[in-house]
Amino acid sequence: MLSPLSRPHRAARPHLLRLLLGNSLFGQAAGYERHLAKKRRLTENLSYATIEKNVWKGGTQMEWKVYFEDNPGCHRPHRGRPGQEVSCGAHSVWGGQHFIIPAIYLCGKGLVVDICRRVEREAIEAHYQKLAAYEGMDIDECPPEVVELAEAADPFGSFDYLPSVAINGKTVEYSRGAGEYYNPLRSEEEIVCSGEQAARDIVKHYGLDLEQGWDLRQWSFPWATKRRPAHITSLTLTLTQREQPAEAVQFTAAPGKAVEFAHPVTGVPCVLTVKDLKPARLPENDLPHMGPPMEWPREFVEMTYTLTPAVTTGWVQVNDCASSDKPIRKSDAPTEDGAIGIIGGADGPTAIFVSGKQQGDTRTACSSLHFAPVEPENIRWKVTYYQKQLPDETIALL
Repeated sequence: MLSPLSRPHRAARPHLLRLLLGNSLFGQAAGYERHLAKKRRLTENLSYATIEKNVWKGGTQMEWKVYFEDNPGCHRPHRGRPGQEVSCGAHSVWGGQHFIIPAIYLCGKGLVVDICRRVEREAIEAHYQKLAAYEGMDIDECPPEVVELAEAADPFGSFDYLPSVAINGKTVEYSRGAGEYYNPLRSEEEIVCSGEQAARDIVKHYGLDLEQGWDLRQWSFPWATKRRPAHITSLTLTLTQREQPAEAVQFTAAPGKAVEFAHPVTGVPCVLTVKDLKPARLPENDLPHMGPPMEWPREFVEMTYTLTPAVTTGWVQVNDCASSDKPIRKSDAPTEDGAIGIIGGADGPTAIFVSGKQQGDTRTACSSLHFAPVEPENIRWKVTYYQKQLPDETIALL
């Protein structure tokens, strides 16, 4: 499930540690290692102090400015007026996580709030140690259970939330969110050569501990009225945890089979009853028609089922435990790296999933995609519930 934060397209599959412990909140750019090597070649005769100085306009440090619906730490030119910085110094411990709201910014179009979540250095080091055996390995080569474990235990990405603010008592939802990760284990060379100074600049600007990791997010909230309010008498920030996955059961299916299990969070007895199970084929029109010519897996299995009791909070997903087959580049296609718009990298697994349809009490789930037909009874399915596990946290900012 994609975060509401905008993510740039990733054309290639990076190494596992680079993907999971990189600096950017939005995922690593394609060809990170090649990019870093190119930067080394271009700058091998310069000191990193000189490189860093050239990042600033005219070789001098630019004034700190924050704009509505912009990227944090961005120093590109703007025509509009920057926001008026108002120091907050608010902090909270929520779900075992330490949050700091160092400042807000009053802009012409709305309010900007910087939220900094501390990521303990020890947790980052421990995560590195767990994945040390897979250093340098392409993520597609890692066992699926290792990837799932790495993503679930990633100290940067495993805790997610959505904010709202109440301005003079009126609740306002965010219009845009953006952010960066600051990883204290990254070397100065990696930070400078990969252009990831923004996170470090934010940490330094707010006087945060450089020895710790930081999940740095900047949220924009439009004014509830057409104009900026003349006076703000009260301002609160509410953090809402995004639904967290909790696997309930794995099973093989057959028409009429009833699968009994306990809800992984509440412990309430549940029953999934399979109504129908049949092979299917993805229509040609549903395949992507951009990028290099590819052969795409199209065979899958469609399952209809009922689930009791009904889901009243959060949501539930039933999907295949196995991954889809990787697409195959046709022999007459160009050999350079390319990106497939809908599905993802040409060298990665397909990501077409037809699931989640519901008619009345009957739901539909579809397996992963394969080149050859798969016996429906051989597919192993899993039931995953998604729901909040923490109450909302409200923090007074003014």
